[in-house]
Amino acid sequence: MPGNLADAMELLDHLVDLGVNAVELLPMAEFEGWASWGYGTSHYFAVEFSGGGRDQLKHFVRACHQRGIAVILDVVYNHYHHHAERAQWAYDSDAHARNSYYWYEGLDTDYADPTGGYVDNLSTGWAPRLWEEPVRQMLISSAVAQLAEFHIDGFRVDQTTSLHAYSTLHADGRGLPHVNAFGVRFLRELTRTLRLVRPDVFLIAEDHSGWPAVTQPGRLGGLGFDVTWYADFYHHLSGDTGRDSGSPNLLTTAALGDNRPLAMARFGQTLRRTADAALVYHESHDEAGNSRHSGGTSGRTLAIAVGRAPLVGETRRYAEARARFTAGMSLLSAGTPMFFMGEEVGAVEDYRYDDFAWHRTDLEAARQDGGANLFAFYRGLIGLRRAVRALRSRTIDVVHADDAARVLAFHRTDGPDDTLVIASLNDAPFTAGYRTPGVPDGLWREVFNSDSIHYGGWNDGNGGADLPATGGTLTAVLPRAGFVVLRKMW
Repeated sequence: MPGNLADAMELLDHLVDLGVNAVELLPMAEFEGWASWGYGTSHYFAVEFSGGGRDQLKHFVRACHQRGIAVILDVVYNHYHHHAERAQWAYDSDAHARNSYYWYEGLDTDYADPTGGYVDNLSTGWAPRLWEEPVRQMLISSAVAQLAEFHIDGFRVDQTTSLHAYSTLHADGRGLPHVNAFGVRFLRELTRTLRLVRPDVFLIAEDHSGWPAVTQPGRLGGLGFDVTWYADFYHHLSGDTGRDSGSPNLLTTAALGDNRPLAMARFGQTLRRTADAALVYHESHDEAGNSRHSGGTSGRTLAIAVGRAPLVGETRRYAEARARFTAGMSLLSAGTPMFFMGEEVGAVEDYRYDDFAWHRTDLEAARQDGGANLFAFYRGLIGLRRAVRALRSRTIDVVHADDAARVLAFHRTDGPDDTLVIASLNDAPFTAGYRTPGVPDGLWREVFNSDSIHYGGWNDGNGGADLPATGGTLTAVLPRAGFVVLRKMW
């Protein structure tokens, strides 16, 4: 049987110990079957019974709030369940043109195949009938109910690009800009309504359009979201799905083990864009074994860090070191960071859509059996981010990138708080010191080393020393496949 919210409550103290301050649940609205990611919603006002139902969701949210953890809920408005006969499909009529929850262009008789009038939007089902106000009201009211009744703190709206940019006619694939326009209207109504009910609600758009209006306020013509889902950050950092062969693909390239040059400068450009209201991650449900493009097969970070080689001896040490590097790039970026469950204990089981219930990881057992070092690393790095103002700002300046040495350095500031991150994916440490240009003169203290012996590393670093920067250059010992964080003392 799948886990439910009661089981999840038993993990909350694990998250508190880690320092996590928010969790995101995959969709909890009623769906077909008993084991699913939840993206095929059938009943928007019901809570999935196999996950625990309404009462367990209330208890879960309350338990999170008691521990200082916010709850963000994933919601799906770009399509219904693709076998929606038990819900939205043909609700009022068998005529396609009168299928009241689905957008249909014209009449049944306009098409050789009557399904040709439906609207595709790169989802797994046809588009909702958003020109009908009752349909928009139903979707928005369900979110309001989740705010008011369950005290949800925020929402991640699935594939918003499908609503405002991807609409095409099923019959011939031609674009439908008027359908997209109603998607824009719906999203503005959604965010405006939710902020009227709760002004501090946190709103995430899974949006891949690059449209700046997504995170602009509605009063300025924007869609009103706080952050966008920055999928390219993952693809450029990990690159295990085969998407975009020209991207940096740092982790999978490092896994080849031949110390070839890496596209650190290009990844530096990716890091700069995290300042633009981005939500970043180094692993998510989509990429932890489910995503496949152009022959690439995704997997858990620890596995792909060494090309799925057996995790024994020095191979595991390198895998954990590279996993720490990827987590550091996410947690120390200027974006809002997120990581997928199990990363903190080195989970290696693929998380696939069709068989996840049979490949689950006991997180507490994994923490005790080989995952303690990674857990200590995550706890330390999360604590550092929460304690240092500069690491929570939206300011980032990439000051140095060396593709051949596989080194990248970036500067994080917030007023007088000045922090420097120097990272290396080289297979050997720079024990004699690496000269990093572009660093403001002054005294810099090492406050974090991903290669610490306490995290299972080789302990190559600067031992918490104060390091001088003169003439715009700082020399520091850099670990293999790791990073150091320094704060300016004066």
